[in-house]
Amino acid sequence: MTDNITVKRNELKYYINYTDYKVLYEILDNLLLLTQDENVIRTKGLIRSLYFDTIYDKAFYEKEAGVLNRKKYRLRIYDLDTEKVKFEIKNKFNNQILKETAFISREDTIEVQNENYEVLLKYNNPVLNKAYCDFKKDPHRPVAVIEYIREAFMFPFNDVRITFDKKLKATSKSLDIFAKDHLMKPLFKKGILVMEVKYNTFLPLRVKKLIQVPRLQRSAISKYCIGRMGEYI
Repeated sequence: MTDNITVKRNELKYYINYTDYKVLYEILDNLLLLTQDENVIRTKGLIRSLYFDTIYDKAFYEKEAGVLNRKKYRLRIYDLDTEKVKFEIKNKFNNQILKETAFISREDTIEVQNENYEVLLKYNNPVLNKAYCDFKKDPHRPVAVIEYIREAFMFPFNDVRITFDKKLKATSKSLDIFAKDHLMKPLFKKGILVMEVKYNTFLPLRVKKLIQVPRLQRSAISKYCIGRMGEYI
């Protein structure tokens, strides 16, 4: 369970409406069928994250201020009954993301939710050790649960991932990542989604052409900040 995953890639984000989503989805779906490549994958599922911030909400205000180099910490699950939970440090360097991931047990996740961060040390894991030191140096606490449904297309060329996130909800009142009875506030108006385009060193021309919808404008979107503010978009 102590295996690490380190991912470094570029990330572009867009608000899109349902009409553009349907057009793009159909294009990507057809491309998937045309390639007949088993490495081209389409997925759909729940994502729920518990975010941590300092008592001064450093991660929140750095994002709002447009600080180029920053980081945030979160727990992430894809199944409410899972026994294996991701602990992630997401480092942001302008458009580039460095995501450091380790795995902890469900039992230890509950301890971390309760701010018993010492359990991270028992894994003897560099990512978790780093998080523990950061949390001790600059005390963090859990602040928000963010949930959404993600549809993703993953292509083997340059590790391109195009994702559509919808039904975004959040709560700052109940901070149990496993809870099945959360009263979460919807944050998107009907028909609004977030599209993310992720890639390694460059965005292949074929993908650039695929996502060329005239109305698309890049946005500095943070689901964490949207959830904390409770904005209705």
